[in-house]
Amino acid sequence: MCGVKNLLLMALTTLLLILFCSRSEAASNFDCCLRYTEKIVPPRFIVGFTQQLADEACDINAIILHTRKYAICADPKAAWVKDAVRKLSQRIKKM
Repeated sequence: MCGVKNLLLMALTTLLLILFCSRSEAASNFDCCLRYTEKIVPPRFIVGFTQQLADEACDINAIILHTRKYAICADPKAAWVKDAVRKLSQRIKKM
């Protein structure tokens, strides 16, 4: 009886480990920007930003603009993105 419990415990542990690993891989792929948005986001809606570098884990350089509801992948070379990052940085410095 004790052997059956140990076997069931090992099977359950293995199943949980497989589920955990598959979810972590999906989450890490989701965190990379694969393309840029075509919409311009007004700076007043942006609450933060993150820089993504192509030489790290992702394929393209990007600025990830964070709003209260979602994150947007933007081209770091675009003038509106540079302006938004500059304005947000100034806003943060004033705090």
